[in-house]
Amino acid sequence: MHLFFFNKDPNRKYSRVVPEKDHPVRIDINGENFIDILMAKNISIGGVGIHVPYRFEGCEINKIVSLMVQLPEPYNYSFSVPGKIVHVTGNVFGGIFLDLKIPDKKLLKDFIKHNAQT
Repeated sequence: MHLFFFNKDPNRKYSRVVPEKDHPVRIDINGENFIDILMAKNISIGGVGIHVPYRFEGCEINKIVSLMVQLPEPYNYSFSVPGKIVHVTGNVFGGIFLDLKIPDKKLLKDFIKHNAQT
């Protein structure tokens, strides 16, 4: 069984789950001046929080990026979605998903719901 932390913050539009370290949600991010492979700090239907162990050089607020999201087992599912970096706080930045396709949104919603109940 995978353990996830569920956070329903009343100030957020969507509920978030925080992946267990042994079952991370991998995020490949490609921007205008950078490319990297990182792990999600938390994820929701609306976007993702990503911990960056160093400050991103070339990472700017409101810039469009390409995200490849890889959900852990038992899902073992990947999807690509355009995103936008909306805030940077220290070594954590938050991005929103833009134009999340319906099949990807459905699976991500199921992933979040399933892991919020474990």
